[in-house]
Amino acid sequence: MLPLRNILFFLSLPASLTRAALNCRPEGPVIPRPTSLPQTPIFQEAASKLSRTLDAAVSGSIDAGWPVENSSFSLAVVSWDQEDSAVPVWEYHHLAKENKQGTKHLDRNSQYLIGSISKVVTVYLLLESGIDLDAAVTGFLPSLDKPDSTIAWQNVTLRMLASYLGGSPANYGFSEYYFLKDVFVKLGLPPIKDTDYPPCGIAGLNKECSDQQFLKGMTELHPVTAPMERPIYSNSAFVILGMALERYTRKNYTQLVKEVFSDSLSLQSTFPSPGDDEKAVIPPVDSTWGSDYGPNTAAGGLVSSISDLAKFSQALLSRTLDLPPAQVNEWLKPASFAGGPYTMTGMPWEIIRPFNITPSYAHPVTIYGKSGGALGYRSQLSIVDDYGIAVVILTAGPMSAVSVLTDAMLSTFLPAIDEVSRDQAKNYERKFTSKKGADVPFEVSLSQDSASLTLSSLRRNQSDIFSSLLQIWEIAMGEFIPKMGKTIRIFPSDLVSNSTLDGKPVTSEVWHLWPEYMPEPTTDLPSIGIEKLGCVNWMNEDWVRYGGEPLDRFLLYKDENGRKSKPAAPKPPTNTLVIDNGADTLKAGLVRGGKIDEPKIIPNYIARDSNARKVYVASEIEKCRDFGEIQFRRPVEKGFIVNWEAQKEIWDREFFDKNAPLKCDPTETRLILGEPPNGLPVIETNCDQMVFEEYGFASYYRGIGPTFNAYQDIQSTFQTPKDAATVANIPAEAIMVIDSGYSHTIITPLLQGRPLQSAIRRLDVGGKVLTNYLTRLISLRHFDMRNDTYIVNEMKELACYVSTDFKADLEKSWKGTRGEKRPDYISGGGIAKDYILPDFHARSKGILCEYDPARHSKARKAAAQTEEDALALRNERFTVPELIFSPSDAGIRQPGLADLIQESLNELPIGLWPSMLANIVVVGGNALFDGFIQRLQKEVVQRVPDDCVVRVARPANPITNTWYGGANLANHAHINKLAVTKQEYEENGAAWVARKFSAGFGA
Repeated sequence: MLPLRNILFFLSLPASLTRAALNCRPEGPVIPRPTSLPQTPIFQEAASKLSRTLDAAVSGSIDAGWPVENSSFSLAVVSWDQEDSAVPVWEYHHLAKENKQGTKHLDRNSQYLIGSISKVVTVYLLLESGIDLDAAVTGFLPSLDKPDSTIAWQNVTLRMLASYLGGSPANYGFSEYYFLKDVFVKLGLPPIKDTDYPPCGIAGLNKECSDQQFLKGMTELHPVTAPMERPIYSNSAFVILGMALERYTRKNYTQLVKEVFSDSLSLQSTFPSPGDDEKAVIPPVDSTWGSDYGPNTAAGGLVSSISDLAKFSQALLSRTLDLPPAQVNEWLKPASFAGGPYTMTGMPWEIIRPFNITPSYAHPVTIYGKSGGALGYRSQLSIVDDYGIAVVILTAGPMSAVSVLTDAMLSTFLPAIDEVSRDQAKNYERKFTSKKGADVPFEVSLSQDSASLTLSSLRRNQSDIFSSLLQIWEIAMGEFIPKMGKTIRIFPSDLVSNSTLDGKPVTSEVWHLWPEYMPEPTTDLPSIGIEKLGCVNWMNEDWVRYGGEPLDRFLLYKDENGRKSKPAAPKPPTNTLVIDNGADTLKAGLVRGGKIDEPKIIPNYIARDSNARKVYVASEIEKCRDFGEIQFRRPVEKGFIVNWEAQKEIWDREFFDKNAPLKCDPTETRLILGEPPNGLPVIETNCDQMVFEEYGFASYYRGIGPTFNAYQDIQSTFQTPKDAATVANIPAEAIMVIDSGYSHTIITPLLQGRPLQSAIRRLDVGGKVLTNYLTRLISLRHFDMRNDTYIVNEMKELACYVSTDFKADLEKSWKGTRGEKRPDYISGGGIAKDYILPDFHARSKGILCEYDPARHSKARKAAAQTEEDALALRNERFTVPELIFSPSDAGIRQPGLADLIQESLNELPIGLWPSMLANIVVVGGNALFDGFIQRLQKEVVQRVPDDCVVRVARPANPITNTWYGGANLANHAHINKLAVTKQEYEENGAAWVARKFSAGFGA
């Protein structure tokens, strides 16, 4: 049976989460915190949006609100369940262009002065030490206990000092500015002598204070307030706390930071200033980098990094610090109000409680913050425990950036994370029923409204227990509470334990029912709604009982499969194999832990030497010495893998065999595979099945190869100043990629990395067609080389070029009519070249050299004066690549490349034309033909409006540019959203994977 005293359910569902937009609710999360944030599309979209906005700010496209040229910064979002405590779920770094000193490679391990965030470390040391926080400070520092002291230090405890409630002065010495002495006098203050200043700590006047001088000064300054009257921000309080710690532990502060804080959390960059100049972010303005803060270190003299603060924040949020969870809960509590309606203080927190930070579901959200400042540095740590996240901001330079960045990050991420929680909470929305044939049947339903999870129905043995509960509360509480409403909300607690139910291991979570009350009765007396402001519901928890058990206690039992909203996702692979799988060569390489290796260009075929009867697989072709009449078996046709037997043999040899050059374990590796657009579904599905079922890759993304180029640095390709977003953060805004490879030439317009499908055009002219055309010409004019296409292909790559004036070059190389040979035909107007064929004994490669008529003399050949086979190449050199611009020359019924570009543009909104035309990037092997870029630019200019700027460029290495784009994508946050895990493939099937990949990628 189901007694009313406990509402017990076996709930085999994911531990999903939500937030409720309520003004009156239990303190803390409305439901458990969100999990796996980086894998959620909502968080990814918010992160991508903020990254783009920051790119625009640092590039000057929008007003940042601070001088970006002098400001370097590192930003991070930390989650309580992130897989690597040192790696935030989102981060962003910007190194100011004016930075000349310190690190040149800003990342999460770069060091900053963190200013008063050091106070958080000092409080942690206090908590870890076991010192009595409620003991008077004079018990540790007797020199403060003087009868003539202006401050009654015997009434001030360590807890008061850590909470800004001790009434102690803000500073001693260093906030007096000796260099402003004359300015103060000019402004009307009376002149003073140097001896009127404190005897130490005054920059430009005297030395840093010793411990004794500081403590003596603390007995001579006046208190700011009485103890516990109100909070006063005080650095001197933390200097005193640091000294008290040293006396109590008999260790100096530097030892305590190292042993208790840094070593216990495995931190590498947190210690007292000075830091490591090579790792430092040193601003191009006056700063205190490199200073020794002495006794002031406990108040604001530590160095740290994003990585270290992420580790600390994650341990704090997950309650895995070397402190009991109850003590951490106590630490994250306010100690006093701080003057504003939404501000409080803690130890040493600066707490704000904004109401509208999640505007779609407005409710108070508590943010435990700590700001920090040093000359030239400013920082902010914000702990949002309800959501299990922290925001870390470190800046070097002008100090105005932090407030803008804090606002931007919190207002971007908190609404998104709140939305993630609500989305994950949908897994709780269901009906639970007893087993069939139960003696006492019951039925329970949970749902989610616009505010929170609610108990929507509860029936036992056909009785409406839901309505009965409301009546019981009203009867038991009487007039002590307002009238009940019709809604019963349900909220979690931290009471989570492991137990068993029906012999099965389960997790038990204690939740609490929270009935809503009706509005207060109307009255003609003056009223401001005090009762409503008081939120009296918290007074009624655990109040009404039956048989010794509270009626508002609600237990959720979850088995081991219900710990997450999905089965626990496998750890994302740290290595990624990126393959640009071309028809002639494949470009492949590894991205190991974020580091991009140099790619290898590997022949993508199996070659058979018909003479020696040898077989060469992929890169084994390097061992071949005679390429005459060699035969090829290619797994790729027209850009797509159609022969997996051959492709598997090549991949195995290069990636997976014992001695493979790029050896990797597919079960621990992500694969990024490039393919042409508009593939046949059956070919793509076959590819997906091979990747997961044959090789078992841990994760996989099959993308349109040309789109990878969006993740390259377009500014450097065009050799223009980098005045736009860097490729590490977002794909290029708008580019047109011309990929001219072995099988074909493809035109792919991209907008923010996404291919504009209707505008994609394919020209069926690529390296293969050009090689075959050259083979035909040579076989007609010189030797029969129809079985020597490998040699002809090398000849094409060495000798051919794209003419920028085809008619003029044709005229130069024209032989003339029979019997009337033109005089300049012999030299070919400088076009003619000799190609010396390889003999495969002394030389396995051909040689291109200047044309020499004597080399072709019949008399010389008859006299056996040369053993060289030489071909005189004239108009073949430019008529072959001309097929790219005029395919009809070889009977191919397609427009040329420039005409296809115009066709592609006609499919686009005219507003996109300027950005597309200004960013035409040519990749692929054919881009290496001399004159290709100039000819394409010339022809495109002739076809577009005069006011459009046309820029055509090829990258430094057009063959590997697509591969490097894929490698950049492997390091981008997008990849976690785009890739499919083996687990997802097994759960959802090949059709689901195909639909996901067909969407492409973009911002």
